[in-house]
Amino acid sequence: MKVILLSAAMGRGVSSKSGAAKPYSFSSISYLVSEQDYIQGDHNIQKCGFEPKSVEMTEDQTLYNKFKQITDANGICEVDLVLQPDPRNMSRNIVADVSLVKQ
Repeated sequence: MKVILLSAAMGRGVSSKSGAAKPYSFSSISYLVSEQDYIQGDHNIQKCGFEPKSVEMTEDQTLYNKFKQITDANGICEVDLVLQPDPRNMSRNIVADVSLVKQ
């Protein structure tokens, strides 16, 4: 799946906001998709440009490092994402790999 990559994030720690210490972890990417017009009934909303979206990725330092290398070298750029079913929720996909789209 080709997308315009904005950023990647990965982290883990222990949150104590609710009093009791609770471990957390996350890993995701942000990307751009083309805006879509909304036309239905009495509604006619025209849009142009891009809308930011996000998707989770495999919690893997090697995968995060690939995203970091791509963004450090290319900034905002087009990448090709490899998706796989999320083992925690099989109705969703997560990013399993990434490669830079060569121009």
